[in-house]
Amino acid sequence: MAGKSNKITMNYQFYNVINSILRFWLKRQFNLETNIPSDVIDLKPPYVILSNHQGFWDPFMIGAFIKQHIYFVATDAAFRSPFFKFIIQLVGTIPKTKAQSDLDALKNIIGVKQRGGIIGIFPESRRTWDGVTLPLLFSTAKLIRMLKIPVVTVILKGGYFSQPRWGGHIQKGKVVVDYKLLFSGDRLKSMKIDAIYNELTDALAHDEYKWQDEVSVEFRGKKPAEFLEQVLYFCPVCEKMGTMYSKGKVFKCNSCGYELEYNSLCRFESRKNKVIFNNIRDWSKWQQDKLYSFLDGSSNNKEILLEDKNLVFYTGYKSNKIKYFASGSLKLTANTLVFEDKNGSVIRSFPLKQLTGIDAQNKEKLEFYYEDVLYIIWSKHKHFSINKWLWAMEYLLKDKFSQFEQQ
Repeated sequence: MAGKSNKITMNYQFYNVINSILRFWLKRQFNLETNIPSDVIDLKPPYVILSNHQGFWDPFMIGAFIKQHIYFVATDAAFRSPFFKFIIQLVGTIPKTKAQSDLDALKNIIGVKQRGGIIGIFPESRRTWDGVTLPLLFSTAKLIRMLKIPVVTVILKGGYFSQPRWGGHIQKGKVVVDYKLLFSGDRLKSMKIDAIYNELTDALAHDEYKWQDEVSVEFRGKKPAEFLEQVLYFCPVCEKMGTMYSKGKVFKCNSCGYELEYNSLCRFESRKNKVIFNNIRDWSKWQQDKLYSFLDGSSNNKEILLEDKNLVFYTGYKSNKIKYFASGSLKLTANTLVFEDKNGSVIRSFPLKQLTGIDAQNKEKLEFYYEDVLYIIWSKHKHFSINKWLWAMEYLLKDKFSQFEQQ
């Protein structure tokens, strides 16, 4: 299996060739700039690199300008494609099951340290939805305290706008990669885990919109707003959920007609309506509070809180190839997640509190484990919002998630 520590190897010649090609391409495609201080350039492995997470190309942007080879930790979903699995295994990628403890991943990380390598980790665990660094996994602080090797932090700036999570096209503007030596191995030995976590949180804190206010970079590309309803699903005017729709650079509500355009400065503007939120971050924060209030307002455990139709369900396990399971609708109550077929008959019902590993994966698939089986929900159209399902399920399980993050 991919998780065995003795199988995490790297083809150094292949890594060097890919790195050289990507370094050239990334500079041109993203107008990439790097700031690497001398203490990072001169740092000898083993050490850990921790970075905020904005887009698909993040590990390549970080690794392209580091002389030594980096073993990045990646979700095991990346290993489900035979071709991509072949490529990422050649560059020493460590598979980890998202949102769950993974002993094999830990063994592989320790193995890289023992071999004198560099370990790359994204401690948010997932890409940001709104351009602001997500809360870090507390287990990251425990890990680096245990490893007792230097820690380099990386802040990616502009990646969220360049590689929109919702979009299918790169928006060319500017990406800056800032490196910093945060901890020495000796310093970590004398620190408490809470102090490490707090300092990590401060070091990786980043807000794309605050940065954009300072630099005013234009990001240009095809269809910049298309599929933005994956992120923003509440209309701020009529306050209906699931009515937002995008096309090209236009973002509008199909219920009340509220219409905006997403411009090259990554802001909303309108010639027709008052702009209530001029950026995704503020709109996202408002809708998150709106969703939580809606969930809190439900007094009936059998009430359907969320529902989406025309979905496809798969099953699998970790990095194994997924298999088609069923098609139909997904419904959420305060206690239960339900699959129904096209005729409304229940295919499978899941007690919410027994689900683990809930997450949004690449191409915006909703995933979770139940009784050691991985279930994957996917929509054939890209207007489906995984974001609302993820937020709702995690909020209903907030006590459980809080306990998990402290593990």
